[in-house]
Amino acid sequence: MKADVHQGDRGDSGQLVRRRRPGPRPRKRRALAAVALTALAAAVALLTGPAALAAADAWPVPSPAPTATWTLMVYMAGDNNLEPWLTHDIDKEMAAVGSNADVQIVALADRGAHPNAKDGSWTAARVFNVTQGMTATSGNAALDVGAVDMGSPQTLIDFVTWARAAYPAQHYALFFWDHGWGWWPGETMRDNTSNDYLDMDEIRDAMQAIGGVDMVGFDTCLSQMVEVEAEFRGFARAMAGSEDSIGYTGFSYSDILSGLQATPTMGAQKLAVLAARSMKHGHDKWTWASSAVSLGADWDALAAAVSDLGWDLAVRLPGDRHAAVLARRMTASPPQTYPEVRDLYDAALKLRAEVSSLAVKRDCTRVIRAEQRVVLYEWHMNKEGPVHGIAVFWPSTPAPPKAGSSFSQWVNFGYYQSALQFARLTYWSDFLSAWGG
Repeated sequence: MKADVHQGDRGDSGQLVRRRRPGPRPRKRRALAAVALTALAAAVALLTGPAALAAADAWPVPSPAPTATWTLMVYMAGDNNLEPWLTHDIDKEMAAVGSNADVQIVALADRGAHPNAKDGSWTAARVFNVTQGMTATSGNAALDVGAVDMGSPQTLIDFVTWARAAYPAQHYALFFWDHGWGWWPGETMRDNTSNDYLDMDEIRDAMQAIGGVDMVGFDTCLSQMVEVEAEFRGFARAMAGSEDSIGYTGFSYSDILSGLQATPTMGAQKLAVLAARSMKHGHDKWTWASSAVSLGADWDALAAAVSDLGWDLAVRLPGDRHAAVLARRMTASPPQTYPEVRDLYDAALKLRAEVSSLAVKRDCTRVIRAEQRVVLYEWHMNKEGPVHGIAVFWPSTPAPPKAGSSFSQWVNFGYYQSALQFARLTYWSDFLSAWGG
């Protein structure tokens, strides 16, 4: 959660196949199949690997609870200006329903050195197995883990490993609760005491170490970008979040828990839809959009289509730049985000209309059709404009250090190229390099 631009300030395995095209050839990248195989290997090692053993040493595990159908794990980084909302969401939303035999909810809640007085002003971090009617006092904690760095991937690994051992289930969901800003480094899971964040490459490393989960939810700003989704491909079946910034409320955990307890047999995709719908139901004045996305084989088709679009745009850019500039200018941008964020579906629509290349037009049609299959649910308010559930990074030109460059839009492009799975798996960053050149 939670909007970074307002006073709320919180912010199956498939294969990606590329066709080789004539003209300048972008550098090679690994196929998505290789990444999927890595995910499968990590999943096999989940219960026996070193990460599990390390967590067992650092976090004492009680006798496990009876196996539930679902365990929902909430990673709550409240060591920042969102701290007052940490206990609120536990007390007023999670505990309004609580855990039962079918659905367990476990939250790692971290507070700063100077918390508010709510629930006893305890500091550092506690783990709560949330039951109906409880409050997030230190005495109600299942575990006191002391001072932890919520910006460290090891903390995420330890929490998930501990929660799975203590509250085993047939299926697992992981929710990230805090500041966030898409793929950008230095924005997600802010820990003020440690002056640290969980960047996307670190989250992916942690997901690989734990072997993934069934469903991922981002109670943060700007999570529903294709670049972020790529980090979870192979490590989750579905994802819920927003392609814009969100306000204080974010997900309604009471809606999620009551809906899941009513139908505990639902799968990951239906849970993602339930979570995205809850964001609509309880939205505040800064939460304007939400979506749920499948991360299965259909997502691979979307990535392949975007990759081919990036290739063809890069190859044909000298002749089509003016048309591409016009298309970008007309493409919907979620209004509470950075201007370099563009709605992916609308970008394909505008490029198909403006660029003369038949290859680009075909690629755009593939992107549109693939996204229609991937997006399971989408909601937005009218002020969002024609958004469709997934955003993409498409900054203005030129890139630095040229005169007149929009530096703020390109400042983290080096991280984009070197650290993100999406840049490794597709040719979109090659288009961006040509676009900014």
